[in-house]
Amino acid sequence: MALGWRRKRGDDGRRDTPGPGLPPAADLVVTMLNDDGTEEEISRVGLPPDEFYGLRANSAHQRLGPEHPETLRAFRDYARMLTHMQGRQEEARERLMALVYTQSQTLGYVHEDTLTTSADLAGLMHVTGELAKSEEVWRSVWTSRAELLGPDHPHTLDSASSLASVLEDLRREPEAAALRRDVLERRKRLLGPDDPAVLSATSSHAATLVKAGHWAEAERELRTLVARLERRGLQDEDTGLAARSNLGAALCRLDRLDEAEAVMRSVLTAQQRAKGPAHPDALTTRNNLAAVLHAREHYAEAARILREVLALTTQHKGDAHPDTLHARDNLANVLIDNGDHQEAATLLTRCHTDYTRTFGPHHPLTRTTTERLTWLRDNSA
Repeated sequence: MALGWRRKRGDDGRRDTPGPGLPPAADLVVTMLNDDGTEEEISRVGLPPDEFYGLRANSAHQRLGPEHPETLRAFRDYARMLTHMQGRQEEARERLMALVYTQSQTLGYVHEDTLTTSADLAGLMHVTGELAKSEEVWRSVWTSRAELLGPDHPHTLDSASSLASVLEDLRREPEAAALRRDVLERRKRLLGPDDPAVLSATSSHAATLVKAGHWAEAERELRTLVARLERRGLQDEDTGLAARSNLGAALCRLDRLDEAEAVMRSVLTAQQRAKGPAHPDALTTRNNLAAVLHAREHYAEAARILREVLALTTQHKGDAHPDTLHARDNLANVLIDNGDHQEAATLLTRCHTDYTRTFGPHHPLTRTTTERLTWLRDNSA
């Protein structure tokens, strides 16, 4: 008999996958090899996910060498794991950048493995607020995947959608809307109008229309989408909740505030029940509800909600993340209308500094903040 150990995976008692896009984690299993060749489990130790992926990557490095495609994929899985761990995102960024360089040298940049790693890097940059760099990498991934796989390939369209999300956060909504419309039309032509990917793309396109100021068009598109989702019983799934939340935002912009508030409160109740009050989707809806309350001149409730959104966004994304900046800016807007000019000026001064750093001195957000600070100074009495 002999004692041994192995990593138990797949349908062999695997544990839950620790994050999207990652292979399943594993347990370390000590076994007894019997004389008849059968194997008997003696004990099992759960490995923390980062240790498992680190062990797997190092094992591939020792067996296959540092530049073997399987080794590089194993280290990519390890870097992906690090992106989900607090305090390890900078390490993940450095590892992904090094992997892109190595894969570009060994496989070429226009290779699916290299582009997958580049997409991971672009996504991490977006999450951590490096919007300009994220745009650059996503644009490169999108055009390279179109060259390698074709403009209609799902990976190409996913890259275009991710680029559109970055452009929205950069407040370049017309660019984002055009890109999302192209993605929607391609998906619809390939998959039909009721495919889940088409329904999600429809919601995303309509959300961009709201941000770009095409509110009536967005309302029409969203009402059609919400009705289709309700017929399929999907109104409380992710796509249904997103569509309803976007509809509420469009109604707010169209000054139909009673209906907008009812929609927002219904969506928020469902999101908080399913995901908790700190989930990004719930924070977005709370922000949109505060916009409705602001429009209705319910300043105290709007400010209370926005203070909570700002605190949670700061806690999860950091004090200088673009989402934190926007939450701080939204709170300042409510405080100005509520007459709390001193606090509003303090918030806007911080926004101006961070907008200049993040977007540049000539960006519309920076210029608008300058104008509001000037107004506050001139009307300080």
